[in-house]
Amino acid sequence: MQQQLEHYIQLLIDEQSVKSCSIAICSLNDAVSKSGNQKYALLAEQILQRLNCAAIIIAEPLHSLPMLLLRRAAVDTDCIVPRDSESRSSLHDIPLIRKTQDQLLLLKLICKALRKRKGCIVEGIGIISQGALTVEQAYIAWSSLLHATTIKYFEDLLTAGPLLPEESDAIELYKNNQLKSLTIDRQAFCSITPSTLQDIISEMSLTGQKTVELGLVDSFFGNISYAVNNILYISQTSARLDQLSTQIDAVPFDGSSTAGITASSELPAHRAIMLATKCKAILHGHPRFPVIMSFFASSDTADAFDLLGSLPVVGGEGGVGGLAESLPKAFRLSDTKAVIVQGHGVFVISHTGFGEALSMLADVELFCRDLFFDRLYKRYKI
Repeated sequence: MQQQLEHYIQLLIDEQSVKSCSIAICSLNDAVSKSGNQKYALLAEQILQRLNCAAIIIAEPLHSLPMLLLRRAAVDTDCIVPRDSESRSSLHDIPLIRKTQDQLLLLKLICKALRKRKGCIVEGIGIISQGALTVEQAYIAWSSLLHATTIKYFEDLLTAGPLLPEESDAIELYKNNQLKSLTIDRQAFCSITPSTLQDIISEMSLTGQKTVELGLVDSFFGNISYAVNNILYISQTSARLDQLSTQIDAVPFDGSSTAGITASSELPAHRAIMLATKCKAILHGHPRFPVIMSFFASSDTADAFDLLGSLPVVGGEGGVGGLAESLPKAFRLSDTKAVIVQGHGVFVISHTGFGEALSMLADVELFCRDLFFDRLYKRYKI
């Protein structure tokens, strides 16, 4: 168990999510195990003793945006409500806990929040998350909280501007230290269209791994598919994009198999896009800046969708929530290879393979980054 705790600590450090000296994980199996910052580990153990869960992660984010979000909120605000769909469905809202010198009261407030939600933001400490059954669940929750608060902070910032004197410096620090270059090595992917099962799985696995490494997803979730010989190869529901080799389903287009039962909930959308565009590959991720900018898309167009530059922005939820209708229409009418789903993420297609698809996903993120910071400067000179 100790090795597992250290693995997730190192994972969050390597992802540049947390400060290396300000993270601890505590878990309860047959006995209590803990690793990391001693002060945080003690608090995590105290929380664990009061809750019916398997693991607690306490960590200070590497960047200050979640804490700025808390400080921007009115003093009587006890939670923030994200608008992006991934956060709404998995987190609902995020409790805010203000700083107090009464440590027993602080502990009670944290436990009260964690009995209702997967995590909370605590002033002067950072983000605290829980895993009901596993350490990995606590890791996923922590990553999702960071993803949600980053999107919410930048959305609020572009809407209302800076409210705190330190925000300009924090944004500059984030731009310089947190934004990855998103360089794609196209030569790492097949130069020809993959046709054998082994090549297809290899290409999908590589693409999923690179998508996670580049931070173009929330935690490690997204979905991916490839079509050949009337078979749609698609990642399974809740599959880790960085561990896809055994989590890919082969689903016949004619519905002659029940293989789709375990496939991604986005299967209807993937299938409809394939049929409408005749593309070979689809990659769906949750890059942060397209999600942020989707709330600021232009709606004064005659098209059936909003626009960010030339990129279509459509509405609809995943699964059976309408994306199987809105996405194919947007791809067909705009003759584009990328469509943004408002508050959700990006779908990209390719008629060749995943090297192009991954490059397109990265390009959409970079375009939306530039658009965000350009608008931020024009509105607020920061």
